Order: sequence, then C-alpha cells, then structure tokens
Amino acid sequence: MTEPPGVVASVTGAEDPAHEAPWALQLVARIERQDPPTRAAVCRAAAVATVALLADERSTGDGPWAAEVARWEEGRIRKHVRRARGAAWERVQALPGVTVLVDGAEVRALVPGPTDRIPKDVARLQLDGSEPEPGDPGPWDALPPGTLVVAVCPEPFLPLGKAAAAAGHAAQLAWRRLDAPGQADWAAAGFPLVVEHPGPTRWARVVAAAPVVVRDGGFTVVAPGTTTAVSFWAPRQA
Repeated sequence: MTEPPGVVASVTGAEDPAHEAPWALQLVARIERQDPPTRAAVCRAAAVATVALLADERSTGDGPWAAEVARWEEGRIRKHVRRARGAAWERVQALPGVTVLVDGAEVRALVPGPTDRIPKDVARLQLDGSEPEPGDPGPWDALPPGTLVVAVCPEPFLPLGKAAAAAGHAAQLAWRRLDAPGQADWAAAGFPLVVEHPGPTRWARVVAAAPVVVRDGGFTVVAPGTTTAVSFWAPRQA
C-alpha cells in the first residue's frame, strides 16, 4: 500500500517576500523539571500540533487565522521550538493557537507571525536546553493503515528543538499532499502519527523510499540542503 488516495502536489514554501521579516510557526513544548517528557514524545507532539493547527477551522477558509497561515506557507516554512514550564507555560495558553497532549508531552502550536513581532511571553522562552531521555525510537511493526510515519535523521544529530521542528515539517508536507477528503479522514482519526529515530542503515532506506523529504534551509545547526526528516504512510516498509 502506498499513500492514501487523493494526493496533490507537496507544498514546500518559496522565497520570503522582499523587505519583510520572515514568518515562523512557534511551537512551545512543556518541559517541567519534574517528569519531563521524552524526546520521542515531544517530537511526536510537535508534529501533531502542527497539523492540528493547519486543520483547525480557524486556519481555513474565512477563519480568523487563515490569512496568517497562508502568509507563513507562502515563504520559507520556518518553525521555532521553544521550552516552557510553570507560569510561562500557562501564559502561552492565552495566545492564539492549539495545544495537544501526546504520550505525556504537551506542545502548543501558535498562529504564525513575523519574526520581528514575536510576543514577549514567547520570545523570552528558551530555544535550546538539556536533552531529555530519548524514549522509544521506533521503528514499529504492524501500524494501522493511515498512520503517518515520520523519521528524523540520525546524522548529524539534531538537538531536541531542531528534531521536533523537522518532524513537524514532515507532517505538514504530508498533510498538504492530501486532498480535502483525505485530510478530513486523517483529522477524524485523531492524526495517527509516529516519529522514529532510525539508525543509519534504516535511515538510508527510508530516505530512498519516502514520498516526503524535508531538506533544511540551513538557517540553524545544519548545512543547507541537509535531509532532516522524511514521512510516509503505513504500512509502507522501507
């Protein structure tokens, strides 16, 4: 089995409009001192939060977020993954966006905006920090059909924020490849999705076979053109 029926061209974004600050999607992960989530859970929650924001009725049609989402996707698709805890996490909940809870990890995807007008309660949050426990790296056997599998590159090693952003990007591109009925079916199922961190041998196989490949713009951490994540639909096996 390949991808679900009803697939349209992938959307990757283009050059940023001249004389405007780049736009970005801010993803905020809740990382408390006590019982922090695993790396695998944060990456999965970031991917689900990204598509949940895109699927939200406020992001589509004449919804109040539609113009911001469209403007963001017209340029280079940037995501910033930040960390919050305690009162800082609660303040972020007051900003427009959606929060998901996946495998014990909470991530809030905020409505995209220009990078020169990031809300103060977001801009002050950390972009990096200590690495959490890895959690289950995958791969998984016998996933239900319609599950999106996102694989994050093993080399170079991506810090948590970069890995979560790459996972979100791979999920976003997979979402945009679906037609409206396919999107509706996936959303109704609750966005079944797993994120794996394969070893080098499996990584080479999934990159060769995956229909969605994320090549980094090289703004942070890795060189331009680095393949940071891929995605494909179960039960395809590489």
